[in-house]
Amino acid sequence: MRGSRGLRAAVLAAWVTASGCSTMRELPRSDYAAEPERKGVRVETREGLVYEFDSATFDPDSLTGYRVRTELEGPVDEVVMLRVALDDIAGLRTRRVDWLRTGLVGGAILAGVLAIGLAQAESGETPQDPGPCTRCPSPSGAGH
Repeated sequence: MRGSRGLRAAVLAAWVTASGCSTMRELPRSDYAAEPERKGVRVETREGLVYEFDSATFDPDSLTGYRVRTELEGPVDEVVMLRVALDDIAGLRTRRVDWLRTGLVGGAILAGVLAIGLAQAESGETPQDPGPCTRCPSPSGAGH
């Protein structure tokens, strides 16, 4: 049972670290079309409207945003598309992985797992020796 506790802690640490910490960062207007498609885009228009898109593509004069609507009933998800002129955009933010936060969270979890392992090793907790196997025959007649 002790081995599975350590395994669970390692899996939890890997899951938390892999999910990463992400933040919304302002994108300068000159960088809008630097990539043909961006994920996790939040657009604020000059009129004060805010749109959040799962992904967005950029043309020379407009942004086309896509949002999957999963809250509707039915076998197929609906994808909503909206086109916004670049001149109408007051601000654009994109979701990016924050590697510093991810590293700090991963390092803290790793340090915790190591501290628990060292504490268990120092306290002398070791797995119990199950003894000789009585079901397996050995050449001398005793279990091994």
